[in-house]
Amino acid sequence: MKRRTLYLYCGVKGTDLFGKTLLAARAVARGWRVYLGGFVEILDMVAHDDGAPGLLVENNVFDSKAERLDSLKRRGFRIADLDEEGVIYQDPEGYCAEKIGPRALEATDVVLATGSRQEGHIRQYRPQAAAKLRLTGNPRFDTLMPGARTVYEEPARAIRQRYGRFLLVNLNFNPANPGRKTDMVAKWRKLGKLATPRQVDLVRRWVEHKKRRMVGLQALLAEVVRAGVFERIVLRPHPEENHDTWREWAAGVGGDIVFHYDPQSGANPWTLASTMMLHAGCTTGLEALLLDLPSVSFAPEPDSEFQNPADAVSARVTTAGEFLEQAKTWETSGDRARAIVETGRSLLRPYIENVAPPFAVDRILDVADGIDVPETGTARYAIGRACRTLVGIATADGRKERRRVLDKSRSAFRVQRFPGLAVEDVRTPIDRWIAAGVLERMPNITRVDRAVLRLQ
Repeated sequence: MKRRTLYLYCGVKGTDLFGKTLLAARAVARGWRVYLGGFVEILDMVAHDDGAPGLLVENNVFDSKAERLDSLKRRGFRIADLDEEGVIYQDPEGYCAEKIGPRALEATDVVLATGSRQEGHIRQYRPQAAAKLRLTGNPRFDTLMPGARTVYEEPARAIRQRYGRFLLVNLNFNPANPGRKTDMVAKWRKLGKLATPRQVDLVRRWVEHKKRRMVGLQALLAEVVRAGVFERIVLRPHPEENHDTWREWAAGVGGDIVFHYDPQSGANPWTLASTMMLHAGCTTGLEALLLDLPSVSFAPEPDSEFQNPADAVSARVTTAGEFLEQAKTWETSGDRARAIVETGRSLLRPYIENVAPPFAVDRILDVADGIDVPETGTARYAIGRACRTLVGIATADGRKERRRVLDKSRSAFRVQRFPGLAVEDVRTPIDRWIAAGVLERMPNITRVDRAVLRLQ
């Protein structure tokens, strides 16, 4: 049977998978065939002839991707750009220079904007993208709406039962504490993300700001431990951070600090389970408000140029004393917590279009239905992939490239971000959404690779 094919990849499993799963299931209901999986595995699939031409949803279109995207376009693929982090950025010009390369944009059919702020900045600094822009929101925020958030509620109950009354600290210091020891500025310059000396200088200042903020947060948490106002503190580092840094720090502080990182799940169940949530300019601050929960941002430099939207919509503290006062207020007054949520949610709309229905997945599929994606069958491509997996690519260069891709997909850092994909990882949330009335039926789900599933 011929169908249009949709390729969806996840860079970070805990952050991306549920939103992409909801998009995949809704796409199947509209007659699409969907391949869902890890970043490396999906791109490996479409790079070879065993990937049927279809619509590939990319996460950013850097100019370093231009040659690959152009090659896919010539083979009949269509490209949509959906930035998974298109909410938290300070410098609009630098954002567009980093995330939307002019050469890569030429091969891109549509750019999907998460919010009107991002859409406006792209129109201003990438005017050649204006005709390709569509304001849709992002699927990761769909899963936080009433009904759809049921996928987080059962895990949250289990976490609460195990950890009791705890402070959740969501960390995002990868520029200051990178998982791969590297100079961020040098790396981004090499990739062509920093186009001007001003942007290079801005990123250098931003990295230094993150380093100061990280040291300040560690000092604040040490005071909170001494105050003993929570049964325990749970640290959840960013998937791209060096986790050993936080393990070593927690061991030196003492107290009941739990380091927890599960690459299979994101922060949302932990946020739902927590007594209070603290972050330092992280997207989880916005996600908490969408879950109708207050969040607190540690913002020790209130006049900094690097205050971001997550800081703006949260209750902000600059010292441990201010934070402990917030904690005390929340214990004695539910009205205070509700006021933080109401104020924060009122500020979200420019950043996130799908604060309320309709779902972003439906808007995205409306856009996709208007793109001339070719219809194809599966037999030829399934046979080609099976043969390539069994005997490898004939040429020496091909074998070398195949090994490089697979080695990258299985590296420790890669596994930290995307450890693999099982059928139940997708079947379980879909079951819960069917029970909640968000979806109508279960797609046919088939494993086609270590970290790739086909839904149809």
